[in-house]
Amino acid sequence: MAIRDEAHNNRSSQGELDALRAALDSAGALIFSKDSHCRYTYANQRFCELVGASLEEVVGHTADEFFDAATATLLHEHDAKVLVTGQSMQQRETRFFKSSGARHRYLTVKTPIIGPQGDIVGLSGVSIDITESERFEQALKEKQQLLDAILDNVDGYIYLKSRDHRYLYVNRASAALFQRAPEQIIGRQDVELLPPEMVRLVNASDDEVFARGKGLTTEIQLPAADGAVRHIWSKKILLRRPEQADCLLGLGSDITEIKDAQAATIRSEARFRTLFDASRDAVVVIRQGRFIDGNRAALDILGVNSLDALCQLHPWDVSPAEQPCGTASEVLATEYMATALRLGHLRVEWMLRRRDNGTETPADIVLSAMDLDGEPTLLASVRDLTDRKRYEAKIHQLALYDALTGLPNRRLFFDRLSQAVTQSRRSGRHGAVIYLDLDNFKPVNDRHGHRAGDLLLQEVARRLGQCLRDEDTVARLGGDEFVTLLVNVAPDYETTRAYVCEVAERIRDTLAQPYLLALGDAGGPAQMVEHLCSASLGVTLFPPEESNMEAILKLADSAMYQAKDAGRNQIRFAAQ
Repeated sequence: MAIRDEAHNNRSSQGELDALRAALDSAGALIFSKDSHCRYTYANQRFCELVGASLEEVVGHTADEFFDAATATLLHEHDAKVLVTGQSMQQRETRFFKSSGARHRYLTVKTPIIGPQGDIVGLSGVSIDITESERFEQALKEKQQLLDAILDNVDGYIYLKSRDHRYLYVNRASAALFQRAPEQIIGRQDVELLPPEMVRLVNASDDEVFARGKGLTTEIQLPAADGAVRHIWSKKILLRRPEQADCLLGLGSDITEIKDAQAATIRSEARFRTLFDASRDAVVVIRQGRFIDGNRAALDILGVNSLDALCQLHPWDVSPAEQPCGTASEVLATEYMATALRLGHLRVEWMLRRRDNGTETPADIVLSAMDLDGEPTLLASVRDLTDRKRYEAKIHQLALYDALTGLPNRRLFFDRLSQAVTQSRRSGRHGAVIYLDLDNFKPVNDRHGHRAGDLLLQEVARRLGQCLRDEDTVARLGGDEFVTLLVNVAPDYETTRAYVCEVAERIRDTLAQPYLLALGDAGGPAQMVEHLCSASLGVTLFPPEESNMEAILKLADSAMYQAKDAGRNQIRFAAQ
């Protein structure tokens, strides 16, 4: 801090000057001054210790002598701004000391020194070591819960007071708090500068420091010139001086913005919690693979009775052992969370399992990465997909399956035939298509109504399914026409033909058995109707090199009509 010669001559004795120097040397901050060429004209003892030089070795030299090139360049830039603009500047700086190789972070306040002619002749500076406090700064911004710890060494105001509450020295920032020049404050008491209620509070804390001989940290509120209230964090230390009266060293910082931000954060958190809990979608917060928060909807969908119980769980604790894809839930969840943290956002489908009753629920989960309390964290939005999956399944069923019999329809059959042809080409094995039409279907509709016809078709579908392997397909093409697909039968034609002939005979015999149909109104007695209905079958084999699906089906269809022409209840193979 620069102390003007006029102030020294008019207000301070040599002893007071020595006391001030002792105070500056005892302060934990680095205190220095420079001329207009950025050469040091003064440095306190702490500064000299850190740069590894005496005051005589510091004075007259620039920052290049004591700091690495990057640090020196940055310091020169900051000095130039103060010297050119004539404005005070507060800046966080990283300093690398050449002598020790140590790295420190500082909060530095630089103020121009105005010469007698009103020109800028240099600058004064105070650098407070904030290395330790910056480790807590991120948490302060998010929660403002570590306010005192962070501000322990972040100070902008420096002053000295005597036991009778008289100011011996104030720096420029301290004077600004009182809306006065430094020379208008030095030598005066608090009673001349502060409102009565503030005087009692400030003097009481001063007296406690002198009485106990220990430091004291307080927060006070000072009214500003515009009527607003400024919040000041203050640390007071008893400074013992050899052969001089003890005095009080005060360090302070304006924390009004921090206080306002803290209040705003509390209000914001309250609004967020209200919205968080009111959300219809389940929302959980995950850190290091464990739930740390969740709303009411999350507890409901996961079957957990309390937030405390939720916070004891991992995501795989509310999931089945394996996901539908076959991967273990713990493995897949860990992979998804790592990906979301890396990319910042990830959307996945996930199967949940309730903790209370084991019910499984398909869910759409959106993972969003964020930084919370200085740690990587995931916000997961969970939406129940049960209804959507049900609708999708219904749409899928309507699009690909026959509504009456539940068999694949023409569209799905051609899809499976395409797969079978491709598989046959790769494996070198033959396949076959059996096209069939019922021989005596129309009379059952004419005599007993369409309900009887529907029952007959459903029974035909059931019997056809019993005649085939699991890998084969039976489909309804429409009316009383059905088709079966036999895949991957045998590598040679003769073996394939023999097997397909056996299956076709089985189908013909099975469908020719009598049908016993139960007719009647809902809730009334059933009327049993017996009906005989055979089928005509057309068969075609497709070799591995075949790829025309329409041609395959057309050959089977033609063979079926040949069976009809031969007297029905017959099997005919298409000419190959």
